[in-house]
Amino acid sequence: MSLDSLWFLVKSALNNLYRNLLLTFASITVLSICLSLLGCTTLVIQNVNQFVEEIGESRIAVFLDEDMDDLDIVRFKEELTSIGNIGEVSYETKEQALANYLQFLGEDTGMEDALDPDTFRASMVFEILDLSKYDQTLYEIRKLDGVGDIQERRDVVEGILEVRQVLSFLSVWVIALFFVVSMFIIMNSVKLSVYARRLEINIMKYVGATDFFIQLPYFIEGMIIGLLAGIISFFVQFYVYNAVLFPILSEMFTPISFTGELSFWIPFYVVGGMLIGIIGSVYPVKKYLKV
Repeated sequence: MSLDSLWFLVKSALNNLYRNLLLTFASITVLSICLSLLGCTTLVIQNVNQFVEEIGESRIAVFLDEDMDDLDIVRFKEELTSIGNIGEVSYETKEQALANYLQFLGEDTGMEDALDPDTFRASMVFEILDLSKYDQTLYEIRKLDGVGDIQERRDVVEGILEVRQVLSFLSVWVIALFFVVSMFIIMNSVKLSVYARRLEINIMKYVGATDFFIQLPYFIEGMIIGLLAGIISFFVQFYVYNAVLFPILSEMFTPISFTGELSFWIPFYVVGGMLIGIIGSVYPVKKYLKV
């Protein structure tokens, strides 16, 4: 295809948008709202996951056998680290365990002189990185020599995994819903434009124009609508999240950084909007290609 033909098709698409200016504006507005809601849903899901991660207790304490010497402790720590799916491992002596316990009780409890370090046991403290492999990781830990006991919160971990499953299920359906609504908007916008030019399309078919050549202006039309809607949605989401929501969420936990993930959000809105526009423009024109 020559540049002149391509420019002709682009001008044709722009003329279609201009002739149906009110409908174009409505399509861009509604599609922008749908994309913004879709982005909000994604941000909510990401932040809930982040919140669950921070409040979730994946801390594990492995208490060591009393007869282990310093060499055994070094060996055990190396074997524990080699299992994988384990965060930084810290060794907690009996004295440290006593100090942590007294700190937990608070000041002026009168327990300082009553407790002895030998009452406690040395331990290795760490976090499970991937909670979906929680049981598998604990199974590998229990096989190590020197494990006296393991302190864990299986009930909390199971609750976290259940919340994640529910969020994943809901996110798929919500995203699918907004995608269908967006497609419906684009299809109706392009459908009116195609209907107004149905006679012209029939004439082009009779004189030998290919289906692709006839459809391309409508693809471009849908792509422009999607592109403009994506750009508008991105800047609206950028401002609302960074100026309003992020400061509020920061007081409760460490929220997802919108600015730090621009490599994801820019294609999410711009490419996503254009893709919805192109797909939505495919069906309406096919009806009038059958002559």
